[in-house]
Amino acid sequence: MLVAYFIFGVTGFGSSIISVPVLVLFFPLQVVVPIMVILDLCAAFYLGTKSFDAADKRELSWLLPFSFIGMVIGITLLLKAPPEPLLITLGAFAAFNGIRVLTKKKSAPIQTISQYWSIPFGVAGGIFTALFATGGPIYASYLAMRFNEPNTLRATMAFAILIFVFLRLVFMLVTGLILNWEVLGLALFLVPCMVIGLWIGSKTHRLLSIHHMQLAY
Repeated sequence: MLVAYFIFGVTGFGSSIISVPVLVLFFPLQVVVPIMVILDLCAAFYLGTKSFDAADKRELSWLLPFSFIGMVIGITLLLKAPPEPLLITLGAFAAFNGIRVLTKKKSAPIQTISQYWSIPFGVAGGIFTALFATGGPIYASYLAMRFNEPNTLRATMAFAILIFVFLRLVFMLVTGLILNWEVLGLALFLVPCMVIGLWIGSKTHRLLSIHHMQLAY
């Protein structure tokens, strides 16, 4: 968990893609996702409120409506779909993201894409955000192809995660997934690791260039 939130501190996302595949080995997905909502909300509130002024709100106004549609689909699947296909999908997504990062060309320039790509990226990000709490890499891939300034990129990503985590919290409260002592107790137990990792990651972020940030995304 410390490593997961170190990555979150550096990039403004990425905690869930590291921690969720590990946590589901010990706890049901319906417990793990609400835990990550609580921890991500704390981390995103810290980074998102600090980054508010530097975040590009206009960019987020494109992502938000399509992300909401995806989150409705994702929370429906979380409640109604059998767990085995969901876990297979999570594993495949984590493996694909790992391969994508490892095979990315280190020196290749990242091309700027149209804002209309916010439609598929927003819907897909919303689905994976609600279903596995792992929509961050999808949003990050989109935003990395929209910005060329590291502070704006991280600030917009952090503020986006704050908004999306808050929406996840609303969905979890409405469905009752977050209202049990097992979720709250485990989240409280993991808070110290989250705080330490986030602090170290935030310090490390200041040393990175835009090229390093885009590679991380």
